[in-house]
Amino acid sequence: MRFLRCLLSLILATAVTTAVAAPKAKSRSAYGKPNVLFIIADDLKDYPAWMGGHPQAKTPNMDRLAKMGMRFTNAHCNYALCNPSRTSLMTGLLPSSSGVFGNEQDWRRSVQVQGKPTLPEHFKAMGFTTLAGGKIFHANHGGPEGRLTGWHGGRRGFEQDAAWDIRFPETGVQIPDLPVHTGQNFNGMNIWHWDWGQIDVPDELTDDGAVVGWADSVLKQKAKKPFFLSVGLYRPHSPWYAPSKYFEMFPLDSIQLPEVKDDDLADVPAFARAHDKPGSHHEEIVKQDQWKAAVQAYLANVAFCDAMLGKLLESLEAGPNAPNTVVVFTSDHGWYLGEKKMWHKGKLWEETTRVPLTVYAPGLTKEDTVSAEPVSLVDLYPTLCDLVKVAKPDHLDGSSFLPLLKDPKAQSTRPAITIMGGGNKASYAARNQRWRYIRYHDGSEELYDHESDPNEWNNVADKSENGPIKTELAAFFPKEFKSAVRPVAEIFAALSDDGGAHLKLQIGDELTADEAPKIEGRGLFVDASFTYQSKIDQDSTLVAQGGDKMGWALHLVAGKPTLSVFVDGKVTAITGDGLTDGVCNIRAMIDADGLMSLAVPGRSEILGTAPFANGFPKQPSQGLTAGHSFGPLTVKAYPNSTPWDGAVQRLRITVLPPKEQIAKPAPAKN
Repeated sequence: MRFLRCLLSLILATAVTTAVAAPKAKSRSAYGKPNVLFIIADDLKDYPAWMGGHPQAKTPNMDRLAKMGMRFTNAHCNYALCNPSRTSLMTGLLPSSSGVFGNEQDWRRSVQVQGKPTLPEHFKAMGFTTLAGGKIFHANHGGPEGRLTGWHGGRRGFEQDAAWDIRFPETGVQIPDLPVHTGQNFNGMNIWHWDWGQIDVPDELTDDGAVVGWADSVLKQKAKKPFFLSVGLYRPHSPWYAPSKYFEMFPLDSIQLPEVKDDDLADVPAFARAHDKPGSHHEEIVKQDQWKAAVQAYLANVAFCDAMLGKLLESLEAGPNAPNTVVVFTSDHGWYLGEKKMWHKGKLWEETTRVPLTVYAPGLTKEDTVSAEPVSLVDLYPTLCDLVKVAKPDHLDGSSFLPLLKDPKAQSTRPAITIMGGGNKASYAARNQRWRYIRYHDGSEELYDHESDPNEWNNVADKSENGPIKTELAAFFPKEFKSAVRPVAEIFAALSDDGGAHLKLQIGDELTADEAPKIEGRGLFVDASFTYQSKIDQDSTLVAQGGDKMGWALHLVAGKPTLSVFVDGKVTAITGDGLTDGVCNIRAMIDADGLMSLAVPGRSEILGTAPFANGFPKQPSQGLTAGHSFGPLTVKAYPNSTPWDGAVQRLRITVLPPKEQIAKPAPAKN
């Protein structure tokens, strides 16, 4: 049988594991050290009242916490998207060091991250009890079905199970199911993942309410040993669904819109204003008269977030741990509400890089102190280590701002760095006490003087007298943007004598279209062994190449192994029986004669016919990925596709020789 002939041609390789390596730090006793309560909101811009971002914002609890210790008025994220920002904060690595710069990119697979302890891992190794509720690493609402896994990782997201001693709502899950799923289209704009409206749900039955209720029970118990408690508040992330009382705090007809300048984009580079085009979010919101409603919904969700923070502070103060607990409150990045005709996040302007940051450390921080020095989220890892007096790992990019906490008059020695894009298309912003300097990957620039231009309306990058300022700030930009993936040479070598290729893959591997093996006129064979977990990998992709015009994928659909071939937007697929939890083996083949085969050894083999004979009719224009979602699996056709989460022990591809070489008889022996 052709399947077995192909199998015999494989070269056995050692198993490959893809889990993030556990830290090697020796566990120590944390006895006598302070506890840490780390609270992070999602998509919260400068709307806490103490930051002055909107005159109608109502945030009494954020303001109270800010005055309990030190508030930082010039704090910034290191990337204005959820996943790369949180990855930077939790690993202590700039995006340029981790190689992580996308929301669909599983940070756990980065070769730059593996072997380096995350913040909670390190505290766990140092003897702290680590607990978490809500979104800490990247995750999202799970879409209209509230799925555990799926687009952007779903409610599980890119969770690191080993980091936590205790996890709420349960091990492997970051975000409780929303009581009202996204996609209600309350705002009439028909964008399921970006909706807003009032919901008839009490606070305690919301997703954030459930997280805070759990944290309340933790904080009211006397800790047997120091803890590191992380609480992720999902609001004000979209959808902006909140109980009605929070919307009623901001009558629609009273809403003040953000202060904007009509020709604000006239002096910025073309690359920076690419979003300003027909059909943009801003154009649609203005056309449908939804601007005030959007601002109202955001203000309502900020107020709801504030109420959740207030409950956490009440729980801490009512419990026995308050005198010895450090409290940190921040957000992963800011947000646009029409400034520079932008909505959502991204870009390198102040509205989306600036974040709230307050730190209260009993016995150290002084009440109602302020620092305007530039700091960034990557600085939190070393700062928290210093606050509880544990050793810092060697890999950290950030600098501890403990000196600022001790002395409000102290000064930072470097600007805050924010990054956009990645690889050779990375752009950078540097923010010091006075200036913001942006340099895009194409060499274009922006420079803003915050003493005279806090709204960043006047780009003065072209003024010759500002050359030294740009040079000074540019010196702090990363010198390289490291790749999160292995080099091609570690994945496969040159073609073998028979014209084939043998790839030994790990989850997270990526090959560009130029690097990927040539499959035109050829078939291929895939051999995989993995630990299947139905909760997290039932719609995951093992390996895929190309796109929906020309490509293929070995993936799971509702727990069933599926081999799909794509030609001109049409899919031909064969599907096996559903898998059971545990170690599974799959072998798939598309041979040069057009036979498709999918086998679960010892159980079943499914045969089918590819939509072509004589191998793939042309080379795919997109590359090859291992364990990534989508690729040829389009969002529209496969909305629940998710990156591979579990362990993969073996993933090998053999690209078969061209048909004529297979048919050619072996040379006669002398």
